[in-house]
Amino acid sequence: MNDEKRKKLDSWLSITFAIALAVSLAWGAYEYQLLQEYKVATENQYKRSFNVLVTSLNGVETSIAKAKVANSPALKALYMGETWKGCSTAVSNLGQLPADELGINYVDTVINQVGDFSKTMTRKVASGEVMTAKELALLNDMHDRIIDVNRATQQLSQQVYSDKLAWVDKPEGLLERMGFNNNNNNDKNNNSGENETVQTAAQGEESEGKEGEGQEEDKAKQEEQKKPSSSVRSGLNQLSETLQKHPPFDYEGEMDDHYVEKPLGLPKEKIDEKKAISVAKEFLQKVGYKDASPELSGQSQGPMGGFNFKYNDTYMEVTKQGGIVTIYRDQRENNERKLGLEETVGKAKEILKKLGWSSMVITTTQDLGGTFQIDAVLVQGSAKVYPDKLRLIIATDNGQLVGFDSTPYYAFHHSREFNSVLSLEEASAKLDKNFQVKESSMAVIAKIGTQEAYCYEFVGTSYGEEYIVYINATNGAEEKISRVIQTPRGKLLQ
Repeated sequence: MNDEKRKKLDSWLSITFAIALAVSLAWGAYEYQLLQEYKVATENQYKRSFNVLVTSLNGVETSIAKAKVANSPALKALYMGETWKGCSTAVSNLGQLPADELGINYVDTVINQVGDFSKTMTRKVASGEVMTAKELALLNDMHDRIIDVNRATQQLSQQVYSDKLAWVDKPEGLLERMGFNNNNNNDKNNNSGENETVQTAAQGEESEGKEGEGQEEDKAKQEEQKKPSSSVRSGLNQLSETLQKHPPFDYEGEMDDHYVEKPLGLPKEKIDEKKAISVAKEFLQKVGYKDASPELSGQSQGPMGGFNFKYNDTYMEVTKQGGIVTIYRDQRENNERKLGLEETVGKAKEILKKLGWSSMVITTTQDLGGTFQIDAVLVQGSAKVYPDKLRLIIATDNGQLVGFDSTPYYAFHHSREFNSVLSLEEASAKLDKNFQVKESSMAVIAKIGTQEAYCYEFVGTSYGEEYIVYINATNGAEEKISRVIQTPRGKLLQ
């Protein structure tokens, strides 16, 4: 090859490499821009949800305070109803935040229980009954608990805007993981704990002296509230740990996952840690982690208590009684959305079958953006058994299960006998004359505590809106009415 041809070849190669480099840089810049836009959108979503959460909790605390003071049944029912609605809004927006073990931490549980109790009391007062002394005392206890939750979230809100508080903690770097964090240690020593993560009551030591014990606890509590959190996630987790020190509320309500003294559906046999590890590993394999090695991260108490496991970004709970997976959360980051509602529901059905829940039917779906929240209930005979419910969270990037809660199912599942006295025609005659029935079926719905009602479920319209009406199949009582609202995220029942 002569010099002239070599020069031409070198020239063409240079041009080709330059074009390839330019294309690579352009593509990299485009991908970076998309990533930044996604981060901004996620940040805005977090801010909106957190702002609504803070506002809702403040309203809940005010409504409970007014309900305690109200003497007339009309006002008491009004303020209890406002408390119920505010709790529902707060729980919905709490579920949009990047909290560990999303949806099952004690912050979520407390707000859910307060809302559930308020809903039950709203119906009781509205029907002309009077709240008992025990119920009033419980309302006061719940108010105290909500004050703590409200105060903590208000403090986090101030830090978000004044200190630009991060949503999640920055992961440790290589040097920190290797133990070379002398700079951080020196800073901590020099600053005497300034800017450290809040130490909660659950993490601190118990006071040894009985004299002045209450004053010391109050003082420690006030000191905790003055210290900054390292992120919104850590702040919520610290609040969750603090709430765990309180005993659970003892009441009868309608919430699917409220505290129960004795779960009705758990198998009787007890399991040990070795068996729990095997159960956790098998579950992870079924949801896509073939070579998973879950590690024990702690144990939980209570009627559904057991072994807690972590594997990479996943967290799960396995009950000591029966060896059941009740809670599963995968906190991995979601990628670009690829699946719509129909495809995601199809994935959910496949997962239910793989996990051994072939007798379940999907009843509701909610679009949460990067995921779909899907509820499924047991079908026994021709009846949908709503208390025996599962909740799945399906990622819209690949259809993977990233959330699972079987607590309601195992809390309330038991053998049932269905006795229908009224015929379909007799039950439909109990409906309002303006209600136009589109479809009907049988259903079991929850009432107070573990009480249930076997009903005819009528789906129809009235005055241009969709409703679901439940008529007791035994005595013809109008047990419940749900209003169906069409939203961008799916159908919402009110």
